[in-house]
Amino acid sequence: MPKKKCGLGFDCASMMQYPGIDSGDCLNYKTCGSAVQLSPDEELELVRIREEEMRQYQEQIRLTRRSAAIMMLMRRGCPQSPESLGLIPAIEAIATTLDNIRTGLTNFDGQYIAPPGCELHIYNVKRPSGTYSYYKLTAENAMFAPSEKEQEVRVIHLSHQHDARYIEAQLGIERRNKLTQVRTLLHNASALLEEATRLLEQTTDMNSPNATVEVLNTDEIISIG
Repeated sequence: MPKKKCGLGFDCASMMQYPGIDSGDCLNYKTCGSAVQLSPDEELELVRIREEEMRQYQEQIRLTRRSAAIMMLMRRGCPQSPESLGLIPAIEAIATTLDNIRTGLTNFDGQYIAPPGCELHIYNVKRPSGTYSYYKLTAENAMFAPSEKEQEVRVIHLSHQHDARYIEAQLGIERRNKLTQVRTLLHNASALLEEATRLLEQTTDMNSPNATVEVLNTDEIISIG
């Protein structure tokens, strides 16, 4: 003889607080069997056993077919949450990373950072004693403060490669390049976070109403212990 099953998929043992109960012996067996024909918003009445403070109570409840489905899945379907799926730790990790980035940016305080488009160029100068290589910091447009003229200039002369001016200018370009890379990564991360926001906004159309149960009456049936 085929084993009887709950028409709504409930765990009858949990519903009746009766371990090992056969679905055919559940007080809701016939109701659940006929309820499968109901639309999601039609109502049905069920019986459930509830334990509280070492006492058992039998309740008659009214709920919609949708609420019954939600209740069943919340009992049996191993329901998850944003935290159990790792979203909350991920958000906290992002917040920690952003704090670390802000802290890392303070390392550039007081340091020379070259403007975008500025690069070092080498040039040679011939003298009676030989040919010497020198460097200059060159911009695409005149933007540097002049040392003699009144107008901004495109070039700052840095002398040879062992001169402190050359060394600091080179470091300034390296700092700019690193910060530019960080900016690109942050823009990419921001785009991904915006996509995550859009996905969450789209899920509002997927949200079911919360399962609501109306308790019609309650009777104490047994004291435990």
